[in-house]
Amino acid sequence: MTDPTPELVALVARLGNAMGVATRPSALEAELGRATAGVRALFDAAATSCALIEESGDEIRFIAANGIGAAAITGRSMPIERGIAGWVAMTGQPIAIADVGVDPRFARDVAEETNYVPTSILAAPLLGDDGEVLGVIEVLDPRATNENTSRDLDVLGLLGSQLAATVRLSRTYDRLGSVLVTALAGATGAADFGQTLDALVESVDDRPLAELARAFHQIAETGSAGQTFALSVLTAAVDYSRRRA
Repeated sequence: MTDPTPELVALVARLGNAMGVATRPSALEAELGRATAGVRALFDAAATSCALIEESGDEIRFIAANGIGAAAITGRSMPIERGIAGWVAMTGQPIAIADVGVDPRFARDVAEETNYVPTSILAAPLLGDDGEVLGVIEVLDPRATNENTSRDLDVLGLLGSQLAATVRLSRTYDRLGSVLVTALAGATGAADFGQTLDALVESVDDRPLAELARAFHQIAETGSAGQTFALSVLTAAVDYSRRRA
């Protein structure tokens, strides 16, 4: 196999950069970290955390947290059937618990390992537009709450939906980047890169993403003007999607 031309490698790298920070492994964690900090401030809570459902579907992993015990819970995985977060992930329903000590769903052992056992918890799912549950946002011991708990859950649910859009956008661009890298790895030269993309369009599950990658490659083949145009369109699409999220 001959190496793709430097120009081709540079094009793929520039396309990846144009996708924004969502394509970088640490970007989603950073976005969710800022979000949990904002939610904690909104509810004047002791701590907040955000967990995502693993691809296998049988575990959740805490991606970001803020406040007491944040360092201990971040990165922790647990079976999806355990804890308040697990219950929300499985049912897709928000929940407000005034006293977790009397709730059998509460994973006290996990809380104790973070050196903070809360009294109350608000939790809501990260729901995609299609109703898919992507994860859970939890608020521990919120002080800025309303007498009407359902209103707090409505607010948290809205924030959860916004976070779900962020997660889905990040995963979409990760998959698009994967399509581009897969095509680059399978190419024997610049001309073969386009043929490899054509084959991927017919074989991968994410066909729309493969078609998008092929379209940008075809535009870029027209020369520097085409490359500039492709990059500007992709950058504008990313900016638009983030504003909508």
